[in-house]
Amino acid sequence: MNPSEPRLLRVEVVADLPVLWATLQRLDLPATLDRHFPTPVHWKGPLTPGDVLAVWLLFLVSQGDHCLNHVEPWVARHRGTLCALLGKAVLPVHFHDDRLADWLTRLGERASLSVLERDLNQQTIRVYQLPTDLIRIDATTANSYAKVLSAHGLLQFGHSKDDPDRPQLKIAAAVLDPLGMPLATAVVPGNATDDPLYVPAIQAVRGSVGVGGRTYVGDCKMAALATRAFVAAGGDFYLCPLSENQITRAQRRALLQPVFDSTVALQRVWRPGRDGQPDELVAEGFCVDVALTAPAGEQAVRWTERRWLVRSLAYAQAQEAALERRLAEATAALRELVRRKQGKK
Repeated sequence: MNPSEPRLLRVEVVADLPVLWATLQRLDLPATLDRHFPTPVHWKGPLTPGDVLAVWLLFLVSQGDHCLNHVEPWVARHRGTLCALLGKAVLPVHFHDDRLADWLTRLGERASLSVLERDLNQQTIRVYQLPTDLIRIDATTANSYAKVLSAHGLLQFGHSKDDPDRPQLKIAAAVLDPLGMPLATAVVPGNATDDPLYVPAIQAVRGSVGVGGRTYVGDCKMAALATRAFVAAGGDFYLCPLSENQITRAQRRALLQPVFDSTVALQRVWRPGRDGQPDELVAEGFCVDVALTAPAGEQAVRWTERRWLVRSLAYAQAQEAALERRLAEATAALRELVRRKQGKK
């Protein structure tokens, strides 16, 4: 008979936690969070706020779950692993949903989040040596089945491509292209317009990667003259389509008139062929330089904008096919008009 007491062994699924935690440590995330969110006076436990927030982010990335009340039982299941990773005593009660909700409110303060976002971006770019010369900015919406509780809340009815009968919130993001790493994000009410979101996003990006020499890519809502002037004032570049608000149909036709008169040479765009195939012609066009002047803050900015007028061959063929289809349908409908039917002339 063995007189020694039996050892109680605990089996835990380690999964991806050590790899993810090593990445967070390499980015110096817990220390950065502690710098921006100091320990409150009545804070208890060996973990700092940075440790708690970092473990919470570890849960989000590992589990893909945003529910606050799921964090505490998850910590209880992985307590041994978390204690070994942090080198501290980790208790499930440290991650109670009420405590996480309080920190979520503090994280929602735009001023503190912007500074934290800037420092994390600079640390990430240094660690991974990411290129920062091309940034893409865009806004999207997310619908919800919840009710609109207040006229000042995030959930509001607005223009929606998905379901206009449901309230929504709007998310604007600036990301590194082509990696797709977010540099700045903003969550605004669903009835907010897109145009005013671009300048704050560019300001936040400039706080992380600097000013000058970078290209911002966006959709036609980025083409507001004030936004273009703001980008030009910082010595940066922009790439976006101009809608009819910026160039009317009459102005566009005047720019295309030299093409109709065969007085301007078109530049061709070729796509390299694969597996020994010849190059494919995908588009042709020309450019014009336009001198612009617009206010940016308290100063007037002067810059030269290069405008490209491009004809996509694939888009032109699709339009031609759609026109032929509509003509065929109209012809068939006209023929049906003169055909005798029972009870009708």
